[in-house]
Amino acid sequence: MDILEKLTSNAALYPEKSAFRYIGKEGDITEQCTYAQLFQEVRAAGGQLQKQYPPDSRIVILLPAEAAFIRFFLGALQAGIIAVPCPISFSEPGINRILKIIQNCGAAGIITNRKTYKMLFQRQNEASLALQHLEIDWFFTEGFDPKTPPAQLQSTFTDQNKPAYLQYTSGSTSHPKGVMISHANLAANLNAINNCFGRTAADTSVTWLPHYHDMGLVDGLLSPIFTGGTGIVISPLLFITKPFLLLQTISRYQAGFCGGPGFGLDHCLARIAPELLETVDLSTLRVLYVGAEPVRISTLEKFAETMRVTGFRKESLVAAYGLAEATLAVSLHLHGTPLTYKKIAETNPKEVVACGPPVEFTEVQIVDPQQKTTLQEGQTGEIWVKNAGVALGYWQNEEATNATFRAFSSAGEGPFLRTGDLGFMDAGKLFITGRTKELIIIRGVNYYPHDIEEVVGDAHEAIQPNATAAFSVETEEGEALMLVSELKRVAQEENLDAVKTKVAHSIGLAFGLVAHQIVLIPPGKLPKTSSGKIQRLKAKEMFAGN
Repeated sequence: MDILEKLTSNAALYPEKSAFRYIGKEGDITEQCTYAQLFQEVRAAGGQLQKQYPPDSRIVILLPAEAAFIRFFLGALQAGIIAVPCPISFSEPGINRILKIIQNCGAAGIITNRKTYKMLFQRQNEASLALQHLEIDWFFTEGFDPKTPPAQLQSTFTDQNKPAYLQYTSGSTSHPKGVMISHANLAANLNAINNCFGRTAADTSVTWLPHYHDMGLVDGLLSPIFTGGTGIVISPLLFITKPFLLLQTISRYQAGFCGGPGFGLDHCLARIAPELLETVDLSTLRVLYVGAEPVRISTLEKFAETMRVTGFRKESLVAAYGLAEATLAVSLHLHGTPLTYKKIAETNPKEVVACGPPVEFTEVQIVDPQQKTTLQEGQTGEIWVKNAGVALGYWQNEEATNATFRAFSSAGEGPFLRTGDLGFMDAGKLFITGRTKELIIIRGVNYYPHDIEEVVGDAHEAIQPNATAAFSVETEEGEALMLVSELKRVAQEENLDAVKTKVAHSIGLAFGLVAHQIVLIPPGKLPKTSSGKIQRLKAKEMFAGN
């Protein structure tokens, strides 16, 4: 069954059960809806959209973390309209990104609320003026009529070549690519995730992830609906300002599932007073998945040890690997089993954590990215993926689609999704080591940026954790290492030369490298994606000329 059929079924089975609850800054419930209510509201939203937009129109959804988002996202799918979740930003670069997404997908309309609409144009700049004068239909959620006759459901699930929504990649490129996710892709990946997790209708999940990002959308919002469970939503901004609220919410509602990038765990460790941990119970948390970039073992170990006082079990940690081009998940550690670490003999010998076996019905091959030959177990190469969750391709970008989604090995096997990520298989488990496009190559030796960034983050107490970008720059002597690091707010008065000296010393000891340049910047100035990933290529564009 697709997501709409699952909603219909669950509304009949559990009409009075809470489908979603939204948490406010004091831990109060600001919005909630039952399955019966959600079912009726989605059908009504679909009816309104179907009256206003023809089938297959692309509609940008520009809404904060509120119930209206899921109502209109599923309503668009109900109406046979292609939903385009989009991050809200009121900065000039953020509005420019919105404009590029609108242009790329040829959007017919924008779904938002009047408060967001007003804030988009508060700062008069070139981007906001361009958006204001754009010839596009604005659909305001305040005009939602729950009594609207329901949309006539379009036959989308059986058409493998029809996108249900576009997931725009949150990388650092100036030309965003819309990943086309079909109903079949979504159903296959949701089945794979929840069969691995063992999540059922009896379970409660908590999410703080951006709802327009693949992890926040697919697992954060759609998994609870798919399983018939209850989803509890905390906005990303609220989590950043009050991380303890996440633990309180898990404890209060006895949630079994949560997850996000590793920096979320680090944020909890850095911002939550130890005495507060004794007031919460995390013993019900069966799965705490950690994904995005390669997972730091030190983060997992420190979090597990610190949270023992709450009843949290280390075996609940799930190292995860996935990407938008595969809908979401590719491989997941089996929760309830010990994490697996393995040493690799690279430039900087270290341990990496297994992101588990590939999810059900998934084939993973490790391939030499240049020769396209399949590598043996234990050898590092590019990760290629084949399963029913692999997306249809990039919206109206045949060249990029062919290069990424239609790869064949030298032996003619395929088509595979080329992930652009590096890793190896060992005993049926996938280990992630880096990205092909972000490798730093100095004097013919490969260095993974995240390895260097981890050392920099630990080099001096003034350096903000998980806020360093390492990349190579061209010099007269060839490729050289450049580092850009955020300073902690309390460290603004530090002797910056002393900080740089300590960073340079640490890099020299760890890698035998001499940093060409070390740039220290204020907090919040390092470019990151909506999911918290460091945008190394963007950082290079911004700082390499300094």
